[in-house]
Amino acid sequence: MVQQTKSVENILEEIIQQEFPQDTNIHSVSIVSKTGLMIAGRTTSPSKPETFSAMAAIMYSSAEATRSDPLKDKCEYLLGVFHDSKLIITEVSSSLLIVVTCDRGTDESKILESMNKVITRTKQELVWLR
Repeated sequence: MVQQTKSVENILEEIIQQEFPQDTNIHSVSIVSKTGLMIAGRTTSPSKPETFSAMAAIMYSSAEATRSDPLKDKCEYLLGVFHDSKLIITEVSSSLLIVVTCDRGTDESKILESMNKVITRTKQELVWLR
């Protein structure tokens, strides 16, 4: 019997597709490494996914660097609000981030809920990420 194994990228792609079904308010959902590499998903700029993922990683690490060290305050999520859109970034694991871009009017709480479902499923299916 041959056992098929899925790549990490394929597993993450499936989770993203299931937790973020096609929605015209969602522009992109991607998993990026904290070093700035695109791992799975899609970006709003398909011609430059490397630039998008690198900038998302830089923004998140910059936000983390501004926290109050004595309080050990952890960054829950990062929100960038633009004229017509929003960018939301949160941590999947110590090495991965999830990045969502959506219409400005989109309910953040619903996006964060879906992001948390992706995080939970990722940790269940890729146990070494915990």
